[in-house]
Amino acid sequence: MRLLLLVTASLLASRAFAQTPASPPQLPTSVEIVKLEQNLWTTMAEGDFAAVHSLFTPDFIQVDEHIQALDTLLITLKHCKLESYELRDLQVRILTPDSALTAYHVVNTFNCGTADKPSLMNNDNNSVTVWVRQPKSGSWLAQAHTETPAKP
Repeated sequence: MRLLLLVTASLLASRAFAQTPASPPQLPTSVEIVKLEQNLWTTMAEGDFAAVHSLFTPDFIQVDEHIQALDTLLITLKHCKLESYELRDLQVRILTPDSALTAYHVVNTFNCGTADKPSLMNNDNNSVTVWVRQPKSGSWLAQAHTETPAKP
């Protein structure tokens, strides 16, 4: 009888422990997400490709005139230096505790030439970036980015 009571008590205790809800993931703040977007652009302008690479998920995708993966974006950034940028009207939408997006107007200039023969590309786009929190590290990375020309 004692053994039966002991087993029953043990089962009830383990069931109660198993049903204890985990604390829900903390929602990111809009300020945190804005800082991520600003850091991404600053890092691209600084030209540190290892740092730039570390800000994107391995399955990152960019959509503009073409659809390109991360490796193509990094090749473009090696050939075209981000000379200047301005993020305007940056808005954040928290999608889930582990995902958010930014929408903003960006005016930027890339130099795709050389120091002695610059080839400037001026862009005026509306952009969206999707940010996702990585399950193991908790760090936020860009998973998708799209740009469309802004109307004058």
